[in-house]
Amino acid sequence: MTIIPAAVAAVAAAPLPVTPSSLNKAGAIASAAQHLLLHLERGQCVVAPMLRTAMENAFGTSDSDGGWDWKTAYDACEAATVLFLRKFGPAMRAHADSPAAILPMLAKIAGLLPTHTRRSEESEALQQFSTSIALGLPDCL
Repeated sequence: MTIIPAAVAAVAAAPLPVTPSSLNKAGAIASAAQHLLLHLERGQCVVAPMLRTAMENAFGTSDSDGGWDWKTAYDACEAATVLFLRKFGPAMRAHADSPAAILPMLAKIAGLLPTHTRRSEESEALQQFSTSIALGLPDCL
């Protein structure tokens, strides 16, 4: 099995063309996700101040300075969830009697992350929402 670093996977999944600024953004998101993963591994809730710190450390600036926005912060949370599932997903599947038995485990992980309460005007106008981990599960099995 080949393991691809999250930053490389993020860049590979990005639409072309990949510019230096998008490489920097993907790398910063991956860095924040790695930081958030440590909290998920400990079963700690990721609260807004913790998320802000991870993002400021990764981007080297604050959201108020325009260095990142909360949509990007939520993307980092979702990336941390993917990293968590890549690491612990096989063990979760091994301990589950059925795919449905994984849902409570996923709900617990999702419950550790902040809700997407800060949305851009564009996201609201287009009614864009992230797919919950529970709804995405059937596609992954």
